[in-house]
Amino acid sequence: MSTKIILADDEERWRLIVHDFLANEGFTVLEAANGREAVDLLRQHTDAGLVIIDIMMPGMDGVEACREMRSFSRVPILIVTARDDEESEILCFRCGADDFVSKPVKMRAFMARIRAAVERTAPQRERLVVDEIVIDLLGKSVSCGGQPVALTPKEFDLLLFLAQSPNVVKSREQILHAVWNTDFYGDGRTVDTHVKNLRMKLGPCGEALRTVRSRGYLLEKR
Repeated sequence: MSTKIILADDEERWRLIVHDFLANEGFTVLEAANGREAVDLLRQHTDAGLVIIDIMMPGMDGVEACREMRSFSRVPILIVTARDDEESEILCFRCGADDFVSKPVKMRAFMARIRAAVERTAPQRERLVVDEIVIDLLGKSVSCGGQPVALTPKEFDLLLFLAQSPNVVKSREQILHAVWNTDFYGDGRTVDTHVKNLRMKLGPCGEALRTVRSRGYLLEKR
């Protein structure tokens, strides 16, 4: 099940842009146009993994909403605002926010902050299961249909990255950044080679590792 993120901003165009980025990363996005809607959403979805909220909104603003959320939830809160002065930043932390980002945001760095916030608070699971594929997160081992599969560390990391967002296409650039921690986009052949080897080693489960032409790869979950 994907992590829920509450996205609150009165600018519809901004919400649409961020929504698309988050959905592409495998998150479930719940939108709010003001602070009151964001608070109500969090009360309804207590399992949300993160709240992203703007300061300046009509009605209940982000600071007031943040304070109310803190009265009943410890969910990570990331405040986004056009203000970039020190006083605004201090105000955000005083109201209970965990992070502060000024607009215009650098989207890749923004997404990295979001992933870090979600990962810090996500419950630690011992294994991840996608149909017949079982990934042991503690032992860093994989099995297919009950049979062990011997993978290299990079193959394991690649499979895990795709398994964390089943049925979501990941581009070669995203895979390089996540698995190899590099932004060298011209090295997509490295990804192709590892996918080919991983598919072969998974045997009958390898069919779930699909190539989406001109877009990238996904791990299909039935």
